[in-house]
Amino acid sequence: MTKRFVLTITLFIAALLLFKKEERFQESFAQLTLPIKSAYQNLVNQLESNYDRHIQQAETIDELKGENLLLRKYLYQQKMTIDQIEQYGRFKYEKFENSDNILRLQTISYKKLNDFSSLYLTDSDQVVEDKIYGLIQKNVAAGIAIKKDGILEGVLLSNEKCQFSTFIGQQKMPGIAKGIDETTMEINFIPKWSQISVGDKVVTSGLDNIFLADIPVGTVTKILTRSTYKTAIITTYADILHPNYFYLVKKVPVTIYNNPQPQSNENNETNQSVVKPQH
Repeated sequence: MTKRFVLTITLFIAALLLFKKEERFQESFAQLTLPIKSAYQNLVNQLESNYDRHIQQAETIDELKGENLLLRKYLYQQKMTIDQIEQYGRFKYEKFENSDNILRLQTISYKKLNDFSSLYLTDSDQVVEDKIYGLIQKNVAAGIAIKKDGILEGVLLSNEKCQFSTFIGQQKMPGIAKGIDETTMEINFIPKWSQISVGDKVVTSGLDNIFLADIPVGTVTKILTRSTYKTAIITTYADILHPNYFYLVKKVPVTIYNNPQPQSNENNETNQSVVKPQH
């Protein structure tokens, strides 16, 4: 009886210790198996590519896929340009090279087995350590990405660590988005005097150098008034429960401000320009 009791207590203590270490174990295990998952993902992609190439008229499919990716990149460029022109009519803009600045990433696995808000993404040498990048799913904001110790992690909209600047409504009231759950975010620090309403559209501002401007985020469903600011609860557009592919913007373009200078009648000099980063 005593031996059985001691054995029961021992197993109970061991279970408690394992439970406490479970979260750290899951993260370590996920990182340890990343090379295997990456190799498996590459194999699957290769098999799918071969299947398309030999069974489903590969040339046509590859051409359409390439055109779709190119058109989506041009869409992001146009959305950014229109938004900036509307806000800063006196600004000119640095040329934005789509092929160099937008990366298409694929999900490898979730970071933890019981957490669907953070995941590991296919890496790129073009992504800088410790810099925050915006993740776009199709044509809407889906989260942020950051590279640590050589591993690119995605933090989706449902994670409270996912934060970025936004504009609300036609008057473009500023606020900071923060994740709540799979379909909901809160926009904090909206000026208390702001005229915002349920149904207003929320887009990225582009002023934090994380996202391009005017990428759709969600729709306002509730408004709360705090002591010094307002908070808007929004329903997000992204389908983060199916995180297959994302687009990552490496570099948010800078603007070129025209600095008027007197023109010379002798040599017909043009106005000088000063490059300013977008804040």
